[in-house]
This record gives sequence, C-alpha cells and structure tokens, in this order.
Amino acid sequence: MRLKEHPKIPWPPTWSEIAENSPGAEEGMLKDVDLIEPDKLLISNEVDGKIYFAEIWCSNMAFASRLEQKIKSIVGRPMREVGELDLDS
Repeated sequence: MRLKEHPKIPWPPTWSEIAENSPGAEEGMLKDVDLIEPDKLLISNEVDGKIYFAEIWCSNMAFASRLEQKIKSIVGRPMREVGELDLDS
C-alpha cells in the first residue's frame, strides 16, 4: 500500500502556511523528517527557497518510527515521491 492510500494518514499533508502562495499538494522537495513525538512526524518541504512544515500523526509508535525511516531514505527527492512510498516493503 502506498502512503497516500493509507486510510489513517491524510496525504498530502496540510502545510504550515496557508496563503495565496502556499505550495500545491505535493509540490516542492522533501527537506527533512523528524520524529517529534512517539506517534508524530514533522516533515519539511522546500518550494522556491521557502520552507514549509507539516505534521503526520501515526496510529502507533512502531509505525511512526518505521515511516520516519522510509521518508528519511528519500530526503532531497520531490514531495510527490513521499506519497508513492510503499509501506508494505
């Protein structure tokens, strides 16, 4: 199952700044991902030199940790690739 198909994870995320020039759903480049709570990730996205943030809540700590590692493996790649990550492998 791809991340964007997971029933408990809203994808694409809502970026920190909602404004006229906010990034599109999967626009930009994945800048970083951090586990900021046992069940919550913070991802950063760079679009035209500006950084945006979004939180991803996970159903449990083990899944959050596994998801963090999967996302970290593609830091620097286009955001649309995050939604395409295969969660089963």
